[in-house]
Amino acid sequence: MESQEVAVRANVQVTLSTSAQALDEVMVVAYGTVKKASFTGSASNLSAADVSTQKESLVKSLQGKVAGVHIGGSTGNPGSNQRILIRGISSYSASDQPLYVIDGVAITDDVANLSSGLKSQSMLSSLNPEDIESMTILKDAAAASLYGSRAANGVIIITTKQGKSGKTKVSYNMETGWTNIAVGSQYHPMSAKDMKEYYWHGIKNYYAYRGQSETDAAALADRDTPDFFWNYDSNNNTNWRDEIYGNGMTTDHQISISGGSDKTKFYTGLGYNKNKGVVKGSEFERFSGRINLDHYAKDWLRFGVRQMLSFTNTEGFRDQNDQSQGFGTSAPLSMIFSLDPTAVNKLEDGSYNSNVSLNPNVSNPNLMLGQKSGPKAETVSSDMLRSLTNLEAEVTLPYGFSAKTIFGYDYVDNKEREFWAPESVNGAALGGLGYRTNFANKTITSSSTLNYTESFDKHNVRALVGYEVEARDLLYTSMSADKYSTDKLPELVNGQPRGVSSSTYAANIMSYLANANYDYDNKYYLSGSFRRDGSSRLGADNRWANFWSVAGAWRVSAESFLSDNPLFTDLKLRLSYGTNGNLPTGFYSNLATYSFSGGYGDESAIYWGNAGNTKLGWEKSKSFNVGFDWTLYDRVTLSVEYYNKQTTDLLFSVPTSIVTGFASNIQNMGELKNNGVEITINSTNIHTKDFTWSTNFNLSFMNSEITKLPGGNDVMYGDGNMYLLREGESMHTFNLPQWLGVNSETGLGEFYIDPTLNSRDAVIEGQTVKDGNVTNAYSKAKPTVVGKALPDVMGGMTNMFKYKNFDLSFMFSFQTGASMFDYTGYFLTYSDGVRIGSFNMNKEVAGNYWTKPGDVVDHPKPIYGNPYRSDRFSSRTILSTDNIRMRDITFGYTLPISKRYVNNLRVYFKANNPFLIYCATDNVDPDVDINGYRQTDTPLTKSFVFGLNFEF
Repeated sequence: MESQEVAVRANVQVTLSTSAQALDEVMVVAYGTVKKASFTGSASNLSAADVSTQKESLVKSLQGKVAGVHIGGSTGNPGSNQRILIRGISSYSASDQPLYVIDGVAITDDVANLSSGLKSQSMLSSLNPEDIESMTILKDAAAASLYGSRAANGVIIITTKQGKSGKTKVSYNMETGWTNIAVGSQYHPMSAKDMKEYYWHGIKNYYAYRGQSETDAAALADRDTPDFFWNYDSNNNTNWRDEIYGNGMTTDHQISISGGSDKTKFYTGLGYNKNKGVVKGSEFERFSGRINLDHYAKDWLRFGVRQMLSFTNTEGFRDQNDQSQGFGTSAPLSMIFSLDPTAVNKLEDGSYNSNVSLNPNVSNPNLMLGQKSGPKAETVSSDMLRSLTNLEAEVTLPYGFSAKTIFGYDYVDNKEREFWAPESVNGAALGGLGYRTNFANKTITSSSTLNYTESFDKHNVRALVGYEVEARDLLYTSMSADKYSTDKLPELVNGQPRGVSSSTYAANIMSYLANANYDYDNKYYLSGSFRRDGSSRLGADNRWANFWSVAGAWRVSAESFLSDNPLFTDLKLRLSYGTNGNLPTGFYSNLATYSFSGGYGDESAIYWGNAGNTKLGWEKSKSFNVGFDWTLYDRVTLSVEYYNKQTTDLLFSVPTSIVTGFASNIQNMGELKNNGVEITINSTNIHTKDFTWSTNFNLSFMNSEITKLPGGNDVMYGDGNMYLLREGESMHTFNLPQWLGVNSETGLGEFYIDPTLNSRDAVIEGQTVKDGNVTNAYSKAKPTVVGKALPDVMGGMTNMFKYKNFDLSFMFSFQTGASMFDYTGYFLTYSDGVRIGSFNMNKEVAGNYWTKPGDVVDHPKPIYGNPYRSDRFSSRTILSTDNIRMRDITFGYTLPISKRYVNNLRVYFKANNPFLIYCATDNVDPDVDINGYRQTDTPLTKSFVFGLNFEF
């Protein structure tokens, strides 16, 4: 509302008029800015405070803050990658990640082609969240179609901070604190007592299965069980989890200087961030610097320079980010459950006990973790240099025209090193192993636009035409050595040459674009956009495509029948429809190529590598969006949207006839759709002189469905083919045998033979056979749909309170309707004796497994080397991820000091991921990757930090 001044008198009555400030708010969109009032698409805007909640990576700050945006959890190791979905999944084999645009230039976020995959790594972690002024998430085609070919998964536009004319401002921000495992109740192994009992039962049941009597089997178990332990008869109970998982540390320092005059404005920022993980040896460190300059050489000519330089270092060990089969024996979580609780950590002489594991190749974690060299060293490190350069010039022309050109250069140099010592777990077989890999990426972007803005009485017109090109070059080199004579010299020259490889890739995009916006009297809005893209990644017959959108809006509150109605401070209806595209991840999938890496005896050989496809084209998305924005009493804003996105021409690797000489070929076949409803509410609940309370709430209902597959056939994929693509089902659907539970009389696990019958009984030759549809042999159980990874409902709520100089905010997120595949449980919870001699078990199994007839328990009787294999993937390994999670709590105090020397001095305490309010599954962190896969890596962490903001 607009403020008014009135004379002091008795019985004053004041009527406040609506402020136009909210309607005049400017938001960054594709290739420019618009007033929020005239925007016809679907987008969400986040401020600098929203983006920088977590300093390590901007993605980690977004969970629960934006309707329709889903963040996939990764490992808890510092610097690890996290994926983001905007309005569901738009592809099967191509990228499902959004396009990132920084200050008008698209940047590279291609983790698959910029890292070895040995360890999870984020390209976005090279960006300093503290340098970001705002972030706009474009969700529908009307908002994103100007980015055409790469906008099928949405667009995230990032605007960095700029200087303002006036007094120079200096700011210093600092945070320091500690981290630990977010869900502390997970991954606790059995105590020594419980483990000895479990092993005893497993060995006894093994002999009983082989025909021994119960008495003889028990006697044999008494004889054999002690052989598995370091000191079976002792009372030792070493907590190896505490030797591996401890408290991490986080530190962040940011200094910025900004200011300028009417002619020249500047912003410069320096940042340092360091995170030590909860596992010894896991670290992430970033040094970053940014300079933004804007200079008006003439009233009609502006130059701009944006330069970012960052260096990141990541230290750690291999992880399971590729979700391949296996549980690495040197992985921290594997160590925890490989270690014998009857073994002591230190010997009497004070040295670490090296003979502490069930696995002879695993030693004391204090002798293995955090060592870049040494007898048991296994380490992976990465040094990444990134430079983002934007040069821009803008000319103001007569008659409402202006021209702008931007040149962007994104350079990434990622050097990775891996070393296995000659006596390490994985290196022993090779006498040690060393790797050096280097990824050098150069992306050049040039964009030029001609803009037109003019008003004619009540008619307002904005338009632009443009031309854009992007050229990307990637160089990959790899060198390796083995047979090291010592662990003290890890460089490759100290081993025997093992292999060397290098390859180069290039891809280009050329684009023509146009956009027009019209509104009449700030009531009726119409916009349209067109983009024509050509990509070298596609077939010669199909590499060009057109993408377009149309959108309209009606500001109902501007009509006379709603004027001055406080219930409708503002009411706008929006409608849009448009198309976007997506490219294959491979650089040369379209080409028929030769391979030169083969050999014929001692000679080199050339053979066909790829069949190629001259008709290979874009994946195309058609998006419909309808919604309204309603401001009530100038205090509450409600936005409701419905979207429907259809994706066609999905990229599939289709099997081909054997006579062609190729097993498969990439083709455009298949369709899917994503639809849903998004609700966003922003409200100022209380606003007085001393106290303010505001709330931001978002809620999303979403659905993803496969509508067409090649030949209508199911597609199985993933580890053990546990995922299913089927027409009518969701993306990332789990397809596994149906687990029924434990037979209380036999102690064996049971499955449906044919889950479609949904009954324990079967009808055979017209006769009902009791329990005829039940088996305890996993190999006889047919798979069925047992869950899906994508949630049906998700959202979040933020509450902000301010009382005088105190401020408090907290944000929680929630989701329901999704499941996870518990790969760690397969090894550590549901093994049913298969891994006796290799692993301990999760402590929740203790006292909850079958030992005698009549037991009603969750886990079958353990059998050493269990022949029934009830441990294999089934609905038993599918767990609900329904949860409500506190994401952020911040409490601050602004010191009341003289503004003459200091503009602001604030101290605060902040907790990230402090606790779960509700979780459908106990002892599990529900934050998993977007495909619902719970990895065998260090789980996600929570942090508690103290901070200081100082500005003068």
